[in-house]
Amino acid sequence: MLRVAPRFARVLLLSAAVLVLSGCRLDVVAPITLHADGSSTVGLSARFDPRLLAELDALGVDPTAELSAAVAADDAWSLTRTRDEEGALTVAIRREVADDAGLVATYAALSSGLAAADPALELALAVDRDGQGGVTLSGTGSFRPPLGTGLQVDGAMVGEDAQALASLVADAVEVGLEVRMPGPVTAHDGVALDGSTVRVDLEPGVERRFEIRSSPPPWWASLPFPPAALLGGAGLAALVLVIGVLLVRRRRVSPEA
Repeated sequence: MLRVAPRFARVLLLSAAVLVLSGCRLDVVAPITLHADGSSTVGLSARFDPRLLAELDALGVDPTAELSAAVAADDAWSLTRTRDEEGALTVAIRREVADDAGLVATYAALSSGLAAADPALELALAVDRDGQGGVTLSGTGSFRPPLGTGLQVDGAMVGEDAQALASLVADAVEVGLEVRMPGPVTAHDGVALDGSTVRVDLEPGVERRFEIRSSPPPWWASLPFPPAALLGGAGLAALVLVIGVLLVRRRRVSPEA
């Protein structure tokens, strides 16, 4: 769990170096899915636009190499790569945690072991579950921009100064949380994506407080299989029953024919 943070910070640092040289874009998201049974799916994703990918490739930099190495060293994490129609690449890492304490600890560890000059996604979360199944996720989040590009020529740092780089990152990098609650969302201070998912945008260098509440999940949320499978099974059972009734009636009629 702790190995991922330095690797992810290096990916951001390499991308920041390229952002200094070009008008590329980078989108960073912390997706969180809270389940009704108290477990959660957590992770990080970074979307590299085609121009950023081309610039990194020209420098001989593989934006997925660092994260792939981190995942290889910790089998609790999985990694996926997805290309969209525009040619952008989204690299996502995720893992399952058994309880809310694991959720909080995973994101608290994102800045563990990083230097003050390293970019970091800093999240301090709290989860409260009531006796009826309602859930509240609250906390603070911020994205710390890098103080330098990490590039050196003859021992001298290359790139914008800290203030200029922070301004550049604010314009070129989008950072946020996308939280899926176990039940319908009843209150939030972010942007609703659907009935149970909320996005909270983070401005680089600014601490953001947030709170998301959901009502108890529907009864089928605790089933060990999707509701569609239940409906499909019920439909199949009904079809078999109808066929059986027809066959029985046909057998009763046949001897009299």
